[in-house]
Amino acid sequence: MDQAAPSGSPRRSRFWLYTPFVLLLLLAIAWSIAWFVIRNRAADALDGWLAAEARSGRQWTCGDRTIAGYPFRIEIVCNSLDLKRGAVTASFGRTEAVAQIYQPRRIITEVAGPLRVTDGAVTVQGTWDLLQASINATPAGLQRLSLAATAPKVTVTGIGGGEIAGSGSRLELHVRPNPSRAGEQARDVAASVTEARIPLLDALIGGGEPANLTADVTVTRADGFKGGTIAEEMELWRNAGGKLDILMLAATKGSRQIEAKGDLRLDEQHRPAGQLNLSAAGLDGLLGNLTGGRLGGNLLGMLLGQGRAPAQPNAKPQLAPLPPLRLENGFLAMGPFVIPNVKLQPLY
Repeated sequence: MDQAAPSGSPRRSRFWLYTPFVLLLLLAIAWSIAWFVIRNRAADALDGWLAAEARSGRQWTCGDRTIAGYPFRIEIVCNSLDLKRGAVTASFGRTEAVAQIYQPRRIITEVAGPLRVTDGAVTVQGTWDLLQASINATPAGLQRLSLAATAPKVTVTGIGGGEIAGSGSRLELHVRPNPSRAGEQARDVAASVTEARIPLLDALIGGGEPANLTADVTVTRADGFKGGTIAEEMELWRNAGGKLDILMLAATKGSRQIEAKGDLRLDEQHRPAGQLNLSAAGLDGLLGNLTGGRLGGNLLGMLLGQGRAPAQPNAKPQLAPLPPLRLENGFLAMGPFVIPNVKLQPLY
């Protein structure tokens, strides 16, 4: 005889079977709402920044702006980016700025060319294959700006002496406020260009080899762009007592090498002034160009040890310290000698 099943046996609940999926769905909904809230706040912050810039005289125009990046990023894209302040205008190609939701003060930017900057007299034009920048900020302001460009090409027109052109394999630039010299409004700048080709440098030093250039400098009184012409900006900087502290300038071009340390400023006639401590090798051609092949060139060459043979065949000559190079009253002086045929012209 069959026995009836107990009428009070419990039924197994399926609640815990579906709970993880329900929680995941709720989390996705909550995250989506949070992302759109953050997106709207980012748009409001950008509008506020543009308004603040406009009040300071800098008019930014972001063409066809879009904001995307769901679910973990905020991406702001301008199909074109333009800046106008006073007589100075600048234009860029498509610009994309990206920040992670969890790290909003670190912004990665990719900028397409071409670049064009002009003040109505001097014009700078540039192109590149890839240009990326990273901006690290704190509530107090900029902490660090880094930029890297592959295959950069730059042309400067409208200055005395004709067009200046240059290109390279890679450009890197790093800028940060100097934490120990805040009172001087100092900015540390480190830059390098690999395989640079600069016709003006070829004509001065000789040889067609590409050059590797590095710079590590500190600029004082670098309190921002005021919106005037390049000449007006330079004059404001000079009147404020601005100075360029050169921690290291280095150039290598074939067997030619030079390193410099010192400081530079602008005198009342807008000419470079200051002193550089140099070390060099293989600069016979440069000395000859500066002195016009006169006896002074041979004498300087002897003083600088340029005639020494390298220790091994095909080895590059060792850097030799040079007498200090002074820039005074529009002239160059090395040690006790004023270099003939060289007169520094006003920069503006």
